[in-house]
This record gives sequence, C-alpha cells and structure tokens, in this order.
Amino acid sequence: MQICSLMVVLSSLFFFGCGGDSSDDNKEIPNDIETDFPQIEPLPEPILKITDISDGYYGLLYDAGGNELKINKNQVLLLQDGLINELNSNLNEEQRAMFKELHSNFTDIKQPTDIEKVLFQNVLLDAMISSIKPQLQDKYFPPFRLFRHHTHSLFPISRLTDYQWILDLLSQRSLLSHLILIPPQETDNYIDTCRENDVPIPPDWGSTLWQYRGVATIDFLENDKTEVWAYESSTVQGSCIALPRWDIRPEEGINEISLLGIICQSKTTGKACFWDNLSKETGQRIKGGTDLTFKISDIKNGNSLGENCTRCHRGKNVFLIHPETNLDISDDYNINPDVRYQPISTQANWSNPAAHSELGDGACASCHEIGALSGGYCNILRNAANQTMPPQPEDPTNWDGAAAFYGDHIQQMINDGCPE
Repeated sequence: MQICSLMVVLSSLFFFGCGGDSSDDNKEIPNDIETDFPQIEPLPEPILKITDISDGYYGLLYDAGGNELKINKNQVLLLQDGLINELNSNLNEEQRAMFKELHSNFTDIKQPTDIEKVLFQNVLLDAMISSIKPQLQDKYFPPFRLFRHHTHSLFPISRLTDYQWILDLLSQRSLLSHLILIPPQETDNYIDTCRENDVPIPPDWGSTLWQYRGVATIDFLENDKTEVWAYESSTVQGSCIALPRWDIRPEEGINEISLLGIICQSKTTGKACFWDNLSKETGQRIKGGTDLTFKISDIKNGNSLGENCTRCHRGKNVFLIHPETNLDISDDYNINPDVRYQPISTQANWSNPAAHSELGDGACASCHEIGALSGGYCNILRNAANQTMPPQPEDPTNWDGAAAFYGDHIQQMINDGCPE
C-alpha cells in the first residue's frame, strides 16, 4: 500500500506503538567508534532540558515545582538535540549505529526545513526511548510526550503527505509506528466507554442544552474572561461543567474562546470523562467567538490528550469547586458523586491516587478531602488558600501558614510534599 494513500494527519496528542528492543544487553562502545549525532549547524546551549518538564495543561508546561516553562520555536531543536545525545548513552552499540545512520540518511537526502527537522527528530526520539530499558522509558516518555505536543503547536502540520520523503525514509526502516498518527475515528470508543460507566455525555458545543452560569469570579489561570456553563442529563445522574476561557486583545482585534475544557462526572459510579477543544484531525485548538460550535466526537478526550488532567483534578470530586463562587453549582446540579471519583482513560498515568488527607482528618480536611499532592494540585491549594478557602465568614488562610489551625495544616502539606 502506498503511504500517500493513507492520508493520515499528524496529531500531537496520540501515541501509536512503541517497538524497539530493550537495551538490557548494552555493550561498552569502543573509543574509536564515533556515536555522537552530527550537528547540521553549531547550536547554543539550551536553557533547560526536556526532562525538566513535569506537568502540562491548557498548552502550558511546568516543572516539578509548578513553575511555568517557556519554550519558543528557537529552542525546540536545541532541546531535541540535547535529549538525543542523552538517550544515546543508554543505547547499545548496534542501536547507536542504527540511529546515527538514520539521522545521517535524513540530512543527506536534502536540506530539511525546521518543520521537517522537528517532525523527524520527534520520530527519532520516540524510537530511541522505545529502545531503552523499561524503567528509563518511564522516566523519559511522560516529559517527551508533553514536549512533543508543544512542538506540534509551534510547528503545526496539517498533512503528513506534504512530507512524503520523510514517510518513505521511515517506512524503509520500519519506523512509521513512531509517528503520531490519527486513529480511524470508528476505533475511538471513548464516548461509549463513558456511557457504559453511567457518565453523562456532553452536548455538542453550541447546543442550547448547555446552560450559562455567568463569568467565573475566581480564575486561577488568569484568563481575560472565563465563563461557566453546565449540563445535566435527563436520563443519567451526574453533570458536566465547561469553562470557555477567552483571549481578549482589542489592540490586535482578538476576542475569542481560546481554551475550552469539559468534564463530566457520574453521580452513581464516580467515573469522570474529559474533553478539550483540540481537533482530532489537526491537533490544533478550535477557537471562535460566541458563535463557536464543534462536535464532542471531533475533539480530543481522556484517551488521547497529551496533557494529564488528573495532575490537578483529583480528590473525592473531579470538579475543583470554590464555595460561594459561581463555580459551585451544587444547588442545581448533581456534582457530588456517591463514591470517590476515578478518571476514565486508557493512559496509565491518568489516575486519582489515595488522598493526602481523608475527609474528617481535621483542619482543611474537616470539610473536604485533600487529594494526593502533585505540582499541579499544590498550585490549586496555594491559590485556594490565598483567595477562597476557607469560605467566609473567615478570611482565606494564606499559603504562608500565618493563620493558626488551617495555616498549620497547609504548612504541613508544604512540608509533606508540595514543592516550594
């Protein structure tokens, strides 16, 4: 079958296949064998490494301390090159020679553009990581997948067939499985799985079934405007919440929804499903104004998102609710599950770990469970303590632990595992 007949489109959020052999049989490389990959041109030192990436959500990248990492187009090739050389030291002699030859073949065919370099080196990195020891794969794959998603936002590709020469090269080396290919839509059974677990399925965006709940008074991501929309099924117990986040820049003529996450949770099973306004076809954000519409079946979901929503959405309830704000829709909607929530996803790193503090443990946990600590979740705790928790009539605690009782509990959480 001709590669061009596949008419596949790149998606930066779905990993298709690993392949490669284990490097358990690594052999020492003789000193006279050159194994470093040749540079096309001299490159400056990168400001960080791909392995510095710990979390990512809504197109942003963060390190383990919850600090945002800024990566622009000029840094992508530097970061790729750094990881290639790092992985090279974990391969055996035969693997090093194979990947070096592949890299040389790529640069010998023609002078590649930056987009072609990024595309090819992401494939190369995927194949290299798949070839190292499993315990090292667990170290490298999560940050690399977040990085790869980010690169395809910076270097968007709509049709792989525009890069047929790369496809042919990879096909000759049996490495096409390391491209990020869109699966046939009929194989995406995420909605069916959610329905089988009694999770309400959200209406298509633009449907009148969505109910407007106002502009969020608290927005920890500091968007220009964040709206709150809700949906409740007439046949399935549970609810959906959507948060369209607006990008408003009048001087540039921009007034549009740029981010739109949707979460639905079953009241009876506690299972929760996730969607984001990323096109399955292109991997790009689906943006628009008040007339924005899209089908739920056309956007990325918990099986295919590159960003791990459960790094923040954890605890008894999938929804991160702030009492006495319009995010708290509990008077009108079923948003409190009968059992502790669990995410629906085929991705192994999507989970809701055991609580840091169970409901009833006192202080902050006297009202609600404290989820397992992570960089993303700790950022939520910091913001909640400084702005909304505990709710009035008491003032927010402040993250520095200045207020006794609640503040002492927050300080304990810092000491127990929240990055400074």
